[in-house]
Formats: sequence, structure tokens, C-alpha cells
Amino acid sequence: MNAEAERLTAAQAKADAVIAAVREPHDSVRLLRVTVVDVDTNEVLALDFVSYDAPPALRLVES
Repeated sequence: MNAEAERLTAAQAKADAVIAAVREPHDSVRLLRVTVVDVDTNEVLALDFVSYDAPPALRLVES
């Protein structure tokens, strides 16, 4: 295996590990897309979504 293939294999393994670490059920309507990109080739190595909760909207109440 040449050096570039070794680098890509290691990068793919790390990308898979990162996505596995943040992966969670999509039980929210608000989702963030998490993308791992190889900065040398601009290739997307992994992609997944994580849910998040936003704080409730503030209301202005005058009395």
C-alpha cells in the first residue's frame, strides 16, 4: 500500500470514529449535519445528523 492509500485509509477510519462518537437517534425536528471532509482532497469521508434542542423563543410582555 502506498503512502497516499495509507493516509486515506487512516483518514477514513478516523472519520468513521468521529461520526460514531456523535451519532444519536434523530428524535428532534432540529438537526445539525455533521460532515467529515479530507482537507487535502476535499472529499467527504463521512456524514450524519445529530439532533439538538433550541431554547424556547423569548416573548416581550408589556404590562
